[in-house]
Amino acid sequence: MDIEHLAKEDCFVNIDTTRIEQNHTPTIHLKTIDNIRLEMAKVYRDMRSQKIPTHDGTRLVYVLAQIGKMIELFDIEKRLEKLETKNETRK
Repeated sequence: MDIEHLAKEDCFVNIDTTRIEQNHTPTIHLKTIDNIRLEMAKVYRDMRSQKIPTHDGTRLVYVLAQIGKMIELFDIEKRLEKLETKNETRK
């Protein structure tokens, strides 16, 4: 085939998108302390079975612990606000 012949033909690449796997991260629920506990346990099991490196698991557990602290502080803050509101209405 010469260049003139190629220029006259429709040249395109057909990509089959049905075969492309998308890397979806599973949804991780982190709204309660119990959710955090379960995720920490999963990370621990993954480290023990060597599915993830220990240094990565340690970092994940640290972040999960920080999220857990924020949930606790948020809960304490809400309770304190309720008590303060209740106390102000009694005066």
